[in-house]
Amino acid sequence: MNNHYGYQHSFIRVFTLPAFLIVFCVFTGCGPSEPEKVIGTVAISVTHDGKPVTEGSVSMIEIGSSKSAYGTLNETGNIIIENVEVGNYNVSILPPPLPPADPSQPSVPLKKYLNIPDKFRSETTSPLTAEVKEGANEFQFELK
Repeated sequence: MNNHYGYQHSFIRVFTLPAFLIVFCVFTGCGPSEPEKVIGTVAISVTHDGKPVTEGSVSMIEIGSSKSAYGTLNETGNIIIENVEVGNYNVSILPPPLPPADPSQPSVPLKKYLNIPDKFRSETTSPLTAEVKEGANEFQFELK
């Protein structure tokens, strides 16, 4: 009888601690938790020679990070991007993507989008920046 009790006692001791640790981790979470992200909403207006840039998109890449935000300009040259993490961003304005080539159709001359000068089309050459803070943020970019 003592042998059976010793075996049962060892069994309980061996499996109780791991079971307790699993339950503890499930209810409290294991490891450090990620801090809650602070976000803002970004409203951007893009113009060229005082007229809205109605075709294209806005790309925001955080300086020194891989965080980004992106959206398409509407017919009034505006865009609203929600849930953007706070930080300092390089901003570029991109023309619309090229349509897929259709080999069965004759080639169509490409639109040049002169209202988006080349220097604004890359985050490495664009002089545009935006400091996103918590809450609502508004930026107006005049492309010259």
